[in-house]
Amino acid sequence: MNESMESGKVEIGLIACASNASNTGSLAGRVALGLTKMLGEKAGICSLPAIVTNVPRQTNLVRSIPQLIVIDGCHNECARKIVANAKIDPSIYINLEYDLGFQKEGPFSTFNYEEDSVKSIVDHVLSEIDKKRK
Repeated sequence: MNESMESGKVEIGLIACASNASNTGSLAGRVALGLTKMLGEKAGICSLPAIVTNVPRQTNLVRSIPQLIVIDGCHNECARKIVANAKIDPSIYINLEYDLGFQKEGPFSTFNYEEDSVKSIVDHVLSEIDKKRK
């Protein structure tokens, strides 16, 4: 986690599937990176492996972030299940397959998505963040 997360400046935490084994997992990870770049220091990507392995310092830090967004790529809902097992409740949950109609192509389809999809999903997440603020 970066220095701004350590100092408590992060307002929005992002947890993405980002498995890179499939097109939708890669896409979820790219979206998290894009959001972090756009939102600057007020956002940070949280470590899904640290949550699944219950690293106390990082799990507690994730619990302290005011707004947590979980992005899954497909029907397997891996990121959602991991945070649920850690008893962490996201503010926003987005599933690229269920919510936005992206089709998971299966193993080894890492790069099978359009670059325009990243921007459209980032825009969707930003609109969800705006809805929560109102």
